[in-house]
Amino acid sequence: MPHDWEASKLRLLGTFIGSPNIDRVPFFPLACEEMICRISGKTFRELISSPKTYGNAAIQTYEFLKADTIAIPTAYAGPAEALAFAEANNKEDVIKWFDYKVFMAKQGAICKTEEDIEKLEIPDHSKISLWDTCYSAIDFLREKIKFQPSCALGIWSVVQQLRGPQVYRDMRKNPELLLQLCEKVYQSQRDLFNFYNERIGPSGNIFFTGYAFNKHMMSFEDAMKFEGQFIKRLQNETRVPIVLHNCGTTPYFDEICNNLEISAINGSHPLDIEYWVKFKENHPNTTIIGANIDVSRELLNGTPLEVEEKVKENIRHLAQGGRYAVGPICCLPWGVSLNNILTIPKAIKKWGTYPLQTQLLY
Repeated sequence: MPHDWEASKLRLLGTFIGSPNIDRVPFFPLACEEMICRISGKTFRELISSPKTYGNAAIQTYEFLKADTIAIPTAYAGPAEALAFAEANNKEDVIKWFDYKVFMAKQGAICKTEEDIEKLEIPDHSKISLWDTCYSAIDFLREKIKFQPSCALGIWSVVQQLRGPQVYRDMRKNPELLLQLCEKVYQSQRDLFNFYNERIGPSGNIFFTGYAFNKHMMSFEDAMKFEGQFIKRLQNETRVPIVLHNCGTTPYFDEICNNLEISAINGSHPLDIEYWVKFKENHPNTTIIGANIDVSRELLNGTPLEVEEKVKENIRHLAQGGRYAVGPICCLPWGVSLNNILTIPKAIKKWGTYPLQTQLLY
């Protein structure tokens, strides 16, 4: 049976707005370049050889996984944004390429010195060929399957790549220099957002990688200073709903939702299901994507039965009333069992069809 992307789109929209009229809980996996290469049989360089090649490989992958979402994973504020800064500042030599996963920038090499930060040029994304390919691939998806992936942005994920571990010393010893770098990254993200709108059209939401918001990395006050304040500016300037992704093990999800207007959160920790029950009670208008389904646990090392039990546990506790999507976090690893992944949509169909048969969940 052909994949029904229109049904997926309505399912996701209904989940985000809390509609009682959706048919089942959505499946929201993050299939990165490694998984797309694995399922499509193409190398990463082959993927980015043309928008059509990348777009078709993404469709093949997400349809194989029976997902309700789709993405061009390179098009986010990660390695591709570091590459944009590298090209804009004539430092392409810091980029290392791989066959079956995304390229990486040598951490800290682009902004090694204070002078590097002061002279850092902000990329014009319309002139970066990789970004043009990625956004053209998103446009291809919009045309072919009538599904438009979100614009994906982030601040701290880019800052860490450009400056490396030095950012944590800068926090204490030179916070104004660090804020100068954050400001330049923010301006680059605004250029990226504008390029998305011009190239593809308005984004329904922004998928924001809020990596600063981890308790083991910094205080919440510092997270707000070096990333949160820029999220607030982004909200004020764009008026676009934000889905905040954080794949860390000690996220500030409650604090984030108490201080920022967040449409949905996308994470797998804490692993205690009771935390997520309480979170849903405290933030009833915030959609949960993921909860405690961690790709490095049952999905990677468990059996299909254990995966089904984990999906069932989350649906049982979180899916009543909507605003919940099953989303193993973070990106699906290269070596994870495909049987385990495909157990998820089967378990959703079995346990997550509305109206939920709650008596069968126990």
